[in-house]
Amino acid sequence: MNVLWFSLNAQSAALLPIVIPAQIVLFISSTQIGSAQQVAFLSWLMLAAAAISLFLPPIVGMLSDQTIGGIGRRRPYIAIGGLLLVMSTPLLVDARNMMLFLGGLLLLLVGKNILTPAYQSLMPDCVHVKQRGETAGYIGGMTILGNVVGLGLAVWLLGSLNAHALNLSMIRVHSGTYYVITAFFVLVGLLVTVFGVHEIPLLAGRQERSQQQRVSQPLFVHRLLHELITPWRSSDFTIVFLARASLMLGLSLFMTYIEYYFARVQHVANFVQVTGTVAALALGGAVVSGVVFGVLSDRFKRRAPVVCMATLFMCAASLTFVIFPNDLMTLLWPLGVVFGLGYGSYTSVDWALTIDVLPSVEGAGRDLGIWNASATLPAIAAPLLGNSVITMAAGAGQIATGYQLVFAIAAFFFLLAAVSVLFVRK
Repeated sequence: MNVLWFSLNAQSAALLPIVIPAQIVLFISSTQIGSAQQVAFLSWLMLAAAAISLFLPPIVGMLSDQTIGGIGRRRPYIAIGGLLLVMSTPLLVDARNMMLFLGGLLLLLVGKNILTPAYQSLMPDCVHVKQRGETAGYIGGMTILGNVVGLGLAVWLLGSLNAHALNLSMIRVHSGTYYVITAFFVLVGLLVTVFGVHEIPLLAGRQERSQQQRVSQPLFVHRLLHELITPWRSSDFTIVFLARASLMLGLSLFMTYIEYYFARVQHVANFVQVTGTVAALALGGAVVSGVVFGVLSDRFKRRAPVVCMATLFMCAASLTFVIFPNDLMTLLWPLGVVFGLGYGSYTSVDWALTIDVLPSVEGAGRDLGIWNASATLPAIAAPLLGNSVITMAAGAGQIATGYQLVFAIAAFFFLLAAVSVLFVRK
């Protein structure tokens, strides 16, 4: 059931921190990596992607909750979304101009936002309540292993990129190779999931209730609004949503600009290799902490304190970029491990905590589709906020201070998330 988590994250892990920023150089030339123009393009690209990710998952999740068929509720959407992901590969490989590049990213985003809400709903459908923490640990482990493979592949292909001597042909060929290899991972994971996971079809009684709802609420818009409002009546769901939104805003600010930070502020020539190395160190620690703390949260029956502590670890790592900028390169190894321990624990335990506070297991697809907005809304806010800060700092001739201020804001939102999750009652 968890194989596809590996595949999806192997494909997406390096896109934002490494591959897409490198490809932007193909279309927006500059004498320096991390210029204000490149930051602005990356920020607006993230904004458009987040808009798609905001509206599609709740609708797909709601439809999958009520899909009737012998192969299950979720697998039809997993198959459709997966095929769109694979079909985006030729456009991204042959990105000779910006329109092909944007078209490929659009197809990839639509496919992922059809697949993900259906796939993530398999857990509450198939896993017993007493095993949620353990299962979330395996989800976190497969997610992080996928991140390690994706980042390692990107560093291997693009690690020779030099800030002082850009090779545009190498960027084009090697980024295309990245898309081909990761699309193969997705195809394998898709086949394993569609043919290997045995879903429980929608029960007859629930079919009748779905039909009654369609009769009593004939207007789709009215019914959709009702479905979108229902989860917010649970205070625990609302708190977990807001806490995760705060953390994801900090994470988006941190991850979006870290490659450009190494290139522009730290003046690291092999900035891609350094970014990938730090990420690999972080994810190495995350694999261990994700599985261990997922299992422990089942034994202790308390998840919120674990999520709080994990978030504080990420806060400390982000603050290091602000407090010790001159010593940063010597602190990268321990910094990566500290961030990874927090990220791994958070990834697994927060997932289990979210399943615990879902208002309805029968409506898991709808609720998790709405829950996805806790990552999507920050992805909209982060580029607007980060781009504004860096652009204003660049205008004042203090672009290094702009990057540091972005990381300080990220640390603030990590801290806010750590405190707010403690108010969860369940």
